Amino acid sequence: MKKLILILILFLLIFSCKTDKTEKDYLIKAYITGYFDGEVVLNKVRNGKLVPIDSLHMKKSKFKFKHVKITTPEMLWFVIDKGNFIIQFFADPHDMQINADYNNQGKSEVQGSKTHAEYVSFLENNSIFENKQFKINEQKDLAYLNNDTLLLKSLDSVSNSIVKEQIEYIKKYAYENNKSYVSLYLTLSNLTDYLKLPELEKIYNNFDDTLKTSPYYLELRDFIMTKKNVQIGKQAPDFSLSDSAGTSVSLSSMQDKYVLLAFSASWNGYSRKDNKNLNKLYKKFQAKDFDIYQVFAENNMRQWKNVIKSDNLNWITTSDLKGLDSEILQLYGIRKLPYYFFLNKNGIIITSGDDLNVLIPEIEIFF
Repeated sequence: MKKLILILILFLLIFSCKTDKTEKDYLIKAYITGYFDGEVVLNKVRNGKLVPIDSLHMKKSKFKFKHVKITTPEMLWFVIDKGNFIIQFFADPHDMQINADYNNQGKSEVQGSKTHAEYVSFLENNSIFENKQFKINEQKDLAYLNNDTLLLKSLDSVSNSIVKEQIEYIKKYAYENNKSYVSLYLTLSNLTDYLKLPELEKIYNNFDDTLKTSPYYLELRDFIMTKKNVQIGKQAPDFSLSDSAGTSVSLSSMQDKYVLLAFSASWNGYSRKDNKNLNKLYKKFQAKDFDIYQVFAENNMRQWKNVIKSDNLNWITTSDLKGLDSEILQLYGIRKLPYYFFLNKNGIIITSGDDLNVLIPEIEIFF
């Protein structure tokens, strides 16, 4: 019996050692033509933000990270001298060599990553849409200089059509490549802002089981769960934030009124443009049990207060001054600004969306 126990313990020790060895460290070497030295930060992407993993100082155009932990393919970023030069690449669990040219930013050769080769192939096909948008943006800049509002409106319509084409292309790619880490990454980074929950969930459920250990799969799962909590007919999650005077105001304290919950930012051009329409809406229905609770994704209090004054925001405006890291943005699954939720007098979500012009007619029918 003792002998059997000893054999079992020995087996478990051997098995655990083999398991540990699967979590290997990998070497990533890089050579950058035209850039001699500088601080290099290696980053991963989590919840749409760069998270530092390691850092070092590059000398003689070369550097290498010796102990990079990679369990599944994922996107990594070299940020050099606080963004003076950036290299984005898809890393496989292998040693890699990266060659880049400072004078040709955006292009790099990555040896040792089949996933990166797939990503480059996708980008080449996707460039059709990027090039179309670039040409439209050039025309929009010229129309703006000439104050040609009619042309600007027409170009906006064309730009939106190109975006829809591009989204359809990425959707098709995601469906047809359901075993691809690139496909999973693109769904998380490009489709979550544009697709309604049922369609996003359909793509998520179509992914192969082999992807389920990817951080992107887990992040997409969590995002879908969050979105399910803020669908039409759901009770809006309650929270409290401080207004610009430092007074804490809870969302639930505004029940007995129809409330437009607005997520905005002083630095976001679309938010600033929408503030004009929010003013019109507020003045029109203020006396009819309507109010606005505006959450600003801010880091700078002075800038926030200046916008409150300059845009004449006379309703409740709040912020936790954590910018895009705000827990409230995460609570509501906000990945693009501005975004709106219209609540009834019991705090139930009636409608939501990112286009205020579409939402306003839906709001007006209640008054």
